[in-house]
Amino acid sequence: MLRLRALAFLAVLASVIPFPVAWAAPPTVDAAAYILVDPATGETLAQRAPDRKLPMASTTKIMTALVALDGAELDDRVTVPPAAEAIGGSTGFLRAGETLTVRDLLTALLVPSGNDAAIALAQGVAGSQEAFVALMNERAAAIGLTGTRYANPHGLDEPGHHSTVRDMVRLGIVAMRDPVLRGIVGSRTARIPGPFGEGTRFYESENALLDIDPDADGIKTGMTDGAGYSLMARARRPRLGVQLQAAIIGSPSSEARARDAKRLLDWGFAQYASATVSDGATELGRVPVDGRPGVEVPYRAVTPLNAPVRLGVPITQTLVAPAEVRGPVAAGQVLGTVTLSQGDHVLGRRDLVATRGEDGPGLWDHVRSGVGNLFP
Repeated sequence: MLRLRALAFLAVLASVIPFPVAWAAPPTVDAAAYILVDPATGETLAQRAPDRKLPMASTTKIMTALVALDGAELDDRVTVPPAAEAIGGSTGFLRAGETLTVRDLLTALLVPSGNDAAIALAQGVAGSQEAFVALMNERAAAIGLTGTRYANPHGLDEPGHHSTVRDMVRLGIVAMRDPVLRGIVGSRTARIPGPFGEGTRFYESENALLDIDPDADGIKTGMTDGAGYSLMARARRPRLGVQLQAAIIGSPSSEARARDAKRLLDWGFAQYASATVSDGATELGRVPVDGRPGVEVPYRAVTPLNAPVRLGVPITQTLVAPAEVRGPVAAGQVLGTVTLSQGDHVLGRRDLVATRGEDGPGLWDHVRSGVGNLFP
């Protein structure tokens, strides 16, 4: 339904855009917590326990990457400390004493989810893991992650190390603004130089969502005993013009994690349609010409407006135009604006232009106007 909101001085006619309504319920997700968000509008499309504080495993490494980029250049070289090789768990197969660029360490951090790369970056950028974790928590506060606290740079279970799926989506939105991180987390495979520069290390991503959803381009998986299987996900449907982000904590397996993320994203995209919300040809209103009784100039949007719309959500059209115009008015002359929105989200805005031209008042118009003033 198209609701027309008018200014007090402007008469507007109501009309209807025949958008279908999406009624399907969200899919069942086998996880402790999840959320699906449209980052363009901030709307939450589906959720369970979005603010529950839970261990988030290696999704931690997205913050590690952001803080590393804050404190170092991509071509800076870092020496791998013994603590990195000794950490265990998921690994980038780093060797104590070798030096690698920050770019290579970010690849080892995010594609195979190397705990060793997390420690190497933390100590290389901040001098110690403790100092680096303090920077992580400062960055979290700056972003507005109110349910998140970091105790280490790698995500292994530790008291006081937790996040929420709402915070994870917010963090993912920030991270995906960085073209370097965006390129790394969207990679199914990657290579960096081998130990001490000999040969090549070949990595495969743990993110199976990249395999089963061609529209997915990240972001990060995680798994620990405390967190279960977790995931920060993003996908874009270019043909639809919509991008969605999801976060999951506590899936029972890596397969369930990827499957549920894809089902959530597919369901989310089904809530949208790409539509012409203003065709650029339909007359949207008329404005009287000053001094020419009974003469009005019709106006329309200057060009069509195509936009992704949320199904089932009313569209508001706001027309801003003068109560009357002084002639002459030329065809195509800008008279005002039309704005279409859903809730607080602006779908688009176009100029209102005169459909045809009209002259200013002539002698006879002045006579008619004068007579009208004498005999109202």
